[in-house]
Amino acid sequence: MTDSAWSLESTVARSLSTAATARSSATAISKSPRRSEGIKGDAIIDGELVAIGKDSVSHFQLLQNALRHEAKLQYVAFDLMFQDGEDLRGLPLTERKKRLKAILPKHKLIGFSRDRKTFGVKFSEEAERKGLEGIMAKRADSKYLSGARTDDWLKIKTSKRQEVVIAGFTAPRRTRPFFGALTLALREGNGWRSIGHVGAGFSRETLGELHEKLIKLKAAKSFFGKKVKDEAVTTWVKPQLVAEVKFTEWTSSGEMRHPVYLALRKDKQAKNVVMEREKPRG
Repeated sequence: MTDSAWSLESTVARSLSTAATARSSATAISKSPRRSEGIKGDAIIDGELVAIGKDSVSHFQLLQNALRHEAKLQYVAFDLMFQDGEDLRGLPLTERKKRLKAILPKHKLIGFSRDRKTFGVKFSEEAERKGLEGIMAKRADSKYLSGARTDDWLKIKTSKRQEVVIAGFTAPRRTRPFFGALTLALREGNGWRSIGHVGAGFSRETLGELHEKLIKLKAAKSFFGKKVKDEAVTTWVKPQLVAEVKFTEWTSSGEMRHPVYLALRKDKQAKNVVMEREKPRG
């Protein structure tokens, strides 16, 4: 992948993806006293509604709670499909973005997804430092293919990692053998704190090997001080096995979002596994 052939954009932490039909005075900004702030002309724009946190980064959970709690919302526009009746989907991405930028108003409720043409690796590392979900790499000359997946648009995720203790496993579902998901824990004081479940990242071979180890550690009851999700279908085990999991972010309830199992960590003792604090990169 050569940088010059690709357009790189930051991705937001999960959002509501929408195609907005914009008239000369967009609904989101219709109350603005400045009529010149309306979108210029008629357009159908592809973008995402996001909720911005105090860290200036978008968070999906804030968006989920936006109907119940006040949230700083913004519509981030990244592509232009139609303009004044003209179908632009066959034009190169660079031309569509140029036209999009020209018609967007300067308003706090509307953002333009800026792109970079070079230093892709550096851009990805920067996204990870900022806690973003990742970056989108799009071919600069790519067309807009409505409703289709294409290798011209690639989502490159960043991820966090955490050592976890296995506290149990849930019953298998559908065609999956051995178990459905692992129940995860971290050491907190003299006890254990639940941090959710992980059900992704397992091959059939890994499921079998883990199940064989876990069966030998079966326990009569939970080691948590309170009830956790799916207790009725959970087999509890002694908290001895340590695993490594990658995930996108911590939720406000202290669970991992999008966790994926990586491997067992035989070099770690369960009693020493606590929440890892991220160190700023110099």
